[in-house]
Amino acid sequence: MHVCLISPKWNKMVNSYPPLGLGYLAAYLERDGHRVTVFDLGLEPNTPLADDIAVIVAARPDLIGLTAMSTNYESALATARALKAQTGAPIVIGGPHATVLPQPVIREECFDYLVFGEGELTLAELVQAIAAEGPRPTTATLRGIRGIYFRDGDEIVSTPERPLIRDLDGLPFPARHLFALSRYPLYTSDGQPMITILSSRGCPYNCSYCFKGIVGRTYRQRSVDNILAEIREVIATYHIRNFYFIDDLFAVNERRLRELTQRLIDEQLDIRWQCLDRVDKVNPEILAQMYKAGCREIHYGIESGNQQILDGVGKEITLSQVRDAIRWTAEAGILAKGYFMLGLPGDTEETMEQTIQFAAELELDEAMFSLTTPFPGTRLWNELCKRRPGTEFNANFAQAYYYNSYTEEIAPFLNVSEVSDQRLAHLAKEAQARFWEAKRKRKYVRHFGRPWGEWIWRLSGLPWVRNAGRWLVNRGIYRAGQKLRQGGVHSWS
Repeated sequence: MHVCLISPKWNKMVNSYPPLGLGYLAAYLERDGHRVTVFDLGLEPNTPLADDIAVIVAARPDLIGLTAMSTNYESALATARALKAQTGAPIVIGGPHATVLPQPVIREECFDYLVFGEGELTLAELVQAIAAEGPRPTTATLRGIRGIYFRDGDEIVSTPERPLIRDLDGLPFPARHLFALSRYPLYTSDGQPMITILSSRGCPYNCSYCFKGIVGRTYRQRSVDNILAEIREVIATYHIRNFYFIDDLFAVNERRLRELTQRLIDEQLDIRWQCLDRVDKVNPEILAQMYKAGCREIHYGIESGNQQILDGVGKEITLSQVRDAIRWTAEAGILAKGYFMLGLPGDTEETMEQTIQFAAELELDEAMFSLTTPFPGTRLWNELCKRRPGTEFNANFAQAYYYNSYTEEIAPFLNVSEVSDQRLAHLAKEAQARFWEAKRKRKYVRHFGRPWGEWIWRLSGLPWVRNAGRWLVNRGIYRAGQKLRQGGVHSWS
């Protein structure tokens, strides 16, 4: 069978990463002998949907699969309706939104089947049944496939939940050959191409804003041998040596982390990598080991600069742990990026000012400030529904644009803080400018010491001084000065 897997368009943004979830599904189906094509419509947000549909229709799929989050479900629905009208092929939907709200989704006539939870084994069995019996296998056959919803006349049928995959090493590596990898804007800080990799699934923590619907509070990891085999394959096939481990918690298991980093050192794979981590899972020793093994950047979920707000969302970290982790990361020579959320439950103007100031004080290389958005399936969503009866998912979720580009004010969606939408939007835009100004001040102090650094920093803010600085840059004088001081500059080398 020819299976076309689709990642729908996003609102206002280009998809930065290849959808690895579809990559795993595609690899599993290819291993079973099926032909698979992946269409990532998020790469072309401004292309008319009709043009995308024409390309997919021309591929003549026997089966169409879509994934969707709540923020792009309406896009997935529009795509499915158009494809059903033009191809008549059976359509299956999966992913976070389908998993958390299966009943209203499967009622849509354009969806023939719904896969909930982890999808590799379920989709493979469904495709096998369709290949053997046609677009509509018997009800008895469908009832024997765990992890699906389907309509049987007027009845909506759900089959038992499928157990999670225990042995992640048994999965084939994602089918990266089906993605246009060069089109994804994923690069290191010095402009080298980077590729995503997933070494585990799940997270045992219970932050109120995080979706746990597919894997629950479980944590499963791949073996070090399996991870290294995938790294070698990527190097051999794509000649890329920069990796982004996108695990929810890359360093939760210190024993595995030590084994992996030591193997990377011993086998001299000469890679550079970055990861997501928690501030309470690092220490100076392990950070030094990570740097030696090629780690050059760590992204930390910090969220708030107010301890009560952190406790309220179940983050289970302290501000002291944040300060230590960021300082240790800088001392290890690793870049640090902090993720912050504005508009968390209980957030007031005062607590958000504390968050912005806290971010400015930390030795972070980069910070991202996003707007808190309660998504279906999260504890935050459930708490909101209790406080505001009648709250439900609707088409307006396409506007739930929590990612902050800082080029314009973004409107909060289902504001759960104690400030107005207008003030929250303004703070989100203001936060980034204040962070970068504080970082610029630190650089002056580092180079010139106190009080000269602070005095020169204030002087540099004067318009005529900045204009003179731009003139020097254009003349190349500033660049020449930078080369003389490169010993203190971070790089991925």
